[in-house]
Amino acid sequence: MNMNRYFLTLAMCVSTVVFTSCGDQKKSDATSADSTAATLSSPETTSTIAITGHLADLGLTPDSHWRGINLGDDFTKVKATEKGESFESDADHIGYTIEFKNLESADMLYYQTNSKVSAIDVDLFLNSRQSVSDYKKELDGYFTGRYGKSKPAEGGLVWMGRQGEQVLLKDVSKGKDFGLKVRIGPAEGTASASVK
Repeated sequence: MNMNRYFLTLAMCVSTVVFTSCGDQKKSDATSADSTAATLSSPETTSTIAITGHLADLGLTPDSHWRGINLGDDFTKVKATEKGESFESDADHIGYTIEFKNLESADMLYYQTNSKVSAIDVDLFLNSRQSVSDYKKELDGYFTGRYGKSKPAEGGLVWMGRQGEQVLLKDVSKGKDFGLKVRIGPAEGTASASVK
């Protein structure tokens, strides 16, 4: 009878170990599924980027570098996409201004190389330190949603894209002149990085 108890206890221990091991395998499988989901919502996917507030005012979209324009697009797409008159245009670039309801504005310069959009510079002209903070916070979230975590650089933040693009967000406020600068272009050291 003691032997039966011994085998019964041994069988229960073995069953417990087997069930625990199976449970750990299920947790491992769930963790793998979670990491796959994290990969699917990683930088440059559109499902996690919400366009609200200042981002909507700027005309940003979840699937383009700036206002429906991507680096590498045909330069003719800029004129087709941007509404209004350009304030500046030559063989290398074209510039547009958008006005916001509170007398703030943004100037956007689209540069071209070989008839393709090669860089985008944006100057935001803002009214207050609070406005700078608000825009910076929303743009930080937008770029982080697209490209992942930023790094400090050039007195601002920089993000690196999968196709070699670099995005710089910088506070350029001086005294009572408040503003932000956004530069989207090839990463430093690449062939087209000389566009400023």
